[in-house]
Amino acid sequence: AYRNEEGKTRHRTLLRLGEASTLRDSGELDRIIAGLKRHTAAGGDEAADSVPIDGLEAESAPGLGAVEAVAAWWDRVGLGEHFGDGDHAQAIFAMVANRLVSPASKRRVPEWAVEDVAMPAWFDHPQLHTYYRAVDTVADEKEATEEHLYGRLTDLTNLDLSLVCYDLTSTFFEGSTQPSDRFPSKAFGYSRDHRSDRPQVVIGLLCTTDGIPIAHHVFAGNTADVTTLPGVLADLRERFSVGSICVVADRGLVSENNLDALDAGGFDHVLATRLHRDAACVEALEASTAPDVTWTPVPQANSAAADVTLADGRRCVVVASFERHTRDTSRTTELVARTEAKLLALEDRVRQGRLKDPAKIGRAAQRILGDSGISRLFDLEIEEGRFLYHYNDAAFDYEERLLAGRYVLTTSLTTQATAAQVVLAYRQLTHVEDRFRALKDFLHLRPVYHWTENRVRGHIGICVLAAVIEALIGRDLTQAAVADPDLPDQALTAARALRELDRIRRVTLTTDNHTIGLVTHPTALQGAVLTAVDVDTRNWNKAHIT
Repeated sequence: AYRNEEGKTRHRTLLRLGEASTLRDSGELDRIIAGLKRHTAAGGDEAADSVPIDGLEAESAPGLGAVEAVAAWWDRVGLGEHFGDGDHAQAIFAMVANRLVSPASKRRVPEWAVEDVAMPAWFDHPQLHTYYRAVDTVADEKEATEEHLYGRLTDLTNLDLSLVCYDLTSTFFEGSTQPSDRFPSKAFGYSRDHRSDRPQVVIGLLCTTDGIPIAHHVFAGNTADVTTLPGVLADLRERFSVGSICVVADRGLVSENNLDALDAGGFDHVLATRLHRDAACVEALEASTAPDVTWTPVPQANSAAADVTLADGRRCVVVASFERHTRDTSRTTELVARTEAKLLALEDRVRQGRLKDPAKIGRAAQRILGDSGISRLFDLEIEEGRFLYHYNDAAFDYEERLLAGRYVLTTSLTTQATAAQVVLAYRQLTHVEDRFRALKDFLHLRPVYHWTENRVRGHIGICVLAAVIEALIGRDLTQAAVADPDLPDQALTAARALRELDRIRRVTLTTDNHTIGLVTHPTALQGAVLTAVDVDTRNWNKAHIT
């Protein structure tokens, strides 16, 4: 094209290559295009590329975003280098990522890593036997892994161990209920899952106030909660070089021995007392009714708190909530009505002579009261052919006048920590409960397919590593104020964030001679999550043709 003397555009043919249709049929056109592309590459620019759309096929579309988010934190905390950056490290990464994205058995994980997701470029897809051996590695390296994570997280997140929350849960097993020399920790005990018919192990978890797990312990299934604390405290002091620590725990861990262990280890404590059959709890509740007691509002807990000092000098904080009072009163009324109906039915049976033996009457009454949760509110009279029940007036008075809507915390913290601060410290236990919920509901701790001690401990360790990354992603989302689109006043949870990210796909298209790789465009919510977790997406918006 050129302009003539009058400024008008004209065209001039420089060279005629031939008819396009003829060149295309002979294949000459493709050779010309290929030659021009070589000249473009020789000029130093990226060669222009093109592919024929005839015969273009979608080869695969594995999930990309969720695994990349997990890999970002895996690299950040250096778990690859900790486990040696070899096949075992890769297998452990795959098992942890699988727990967070689509929990499955170890046998299923290699297939998942190949078919369902796009693993990082450094991932070499270990064989199945490597996965099983890697489970043993996690069990064997438990203490070293926790110490490594503590060091890294202290640098990355300003990890604060001045307040440590400790709680326990249990997980049960299918299969044989018989004791096994290869799994001595499997035993029957108090089940938080209401599966007293299955053997179990008990899991103790230590978390920071952010809900980040820093250590876990696996105990035999018949271990009493109250006996676990001294050993956990000794381990905490020995392995983590920390200064002053306040341990927060629930009522099942209160005992004189544990209080002595806390004092001996130099730990402060905030512990919930048992609500029944605990003299300190009764004394504190009675003291809180005195007219000169000051109640301090705790808006964050929707409650009020009163400082009281027991006769032995121990400090307690009584917490009262109107909502809790309404709930407790309604629940007690409902349970009393339900239990009384059953007791009346038992009275009728005895009165009609259908049940006469005192032992059988006692067993029938025990079945009713044992499952009621309020057996303390009833007194029984049992004789040959005679059965009566009465309300325990003292128990009802305690329940309605003192206990309804209230609970008691005992603490070694001085009054420099206000009653409200003690209450808020105790409420940090909800973060441990969040991790337990994540372990069981999101990460699918159960079912456990292993049946030897080391493999079970390794499986639990893998789930806890996944819980650490889940907590860190949740922390990122909270700090970045990424809101749940359905609940705008709440931060997006890690579980939903990973579900959203797993919808980002790496699509592979193929033709006879070319492969095209491209990533689906993130939505606004997916983009906000990727930014919060700091995932590198710089190459995602480029299609790659090979």
